[in-house]
Amino acid sequence: MRTDSSRLAELRRHLILDSSPERAYDDITQMLSSSMQVPIAMVSLLDDKRDWFKSVLGLPVTESPASTSFCERFFFTTDDIIVVENTANDALFASHPLVVGPPYVRFYAAARLAINGQTLGTLCVYDVRPHQVSGEAIEQLRFLAGNAMSLIRRRV
Repeated sequence: MRTDSSRLAELRRHLILDSSPERAYDDITQMLSSSMQVPIAMVSLLDDKRDWFKSVLGLPVTESPASTSFCERFFFTTDDIIVVENTANDALFASHPLVVGPPYVRFYAAARLAINGQTLGTLCVYDVRPHQVSGEAIEQLRFLAGNAMSLIRRRV
């Protein structure tokens, strides 16, 4: 769960929260945005009360409250990849405040960023249009998530 003390200790051990932007993370979000043909991509770290964005492309923010987190779903599944091609038609996301209201998110895909068995965050993308996703795009998401986890591991 989001407030699990072991998970939060692992997240904080990497000294990444509220750190300065780094080109390597920005390169990952840029590559993912381009390969999935979506305007929004981010490396999101899941703190206890917020999602903090180590890298964000397509939005003018650096964090969002946990109450509006799409990535919260990773605390309720063992899946390492979540793809929702049309959030308006998905039982888990159809009533989400960012689906029924601005910016009217219609597509979400994310890969879990886990280290030592703890979910620290996600590499995720969003769009205001539904998308179909190829197996190749999923593999690119998985590959880039592995790169993000390697960068995080190097911090300690």
